[in-house]
Amino acid sequence: MRAALGGLPGVTEVHDLHIWPLSTTRSALTAHLVAELGDGLLSQACVMLRDRFGLDHATLQIESEAVAAQCTLRPDAVV
Repeated sequence: MRAALGGLPGVTEVHDLHIWPLSTTRSALTAHLVAELGDGLLSQACVMLRDRFGLDHATLQIESEAVAAQCTLRPDAVV
């Protein structure tokens, strides 16, 4: 799912990705996407997650590169 989200147009990084079960048949996902918020990015991401992975419960945070640079949840973050 990380690679699929990272392959969306305009997305340069995916971090703080978490997936967990809501029930025996449903899962949830949260992730930070580094991208400039463009027309349809969130809906495109949600449709892709539903169609490719059957995941219909996602919370996505869009961060600009400047905001992401301050995110302590990035793998290379200095805390």
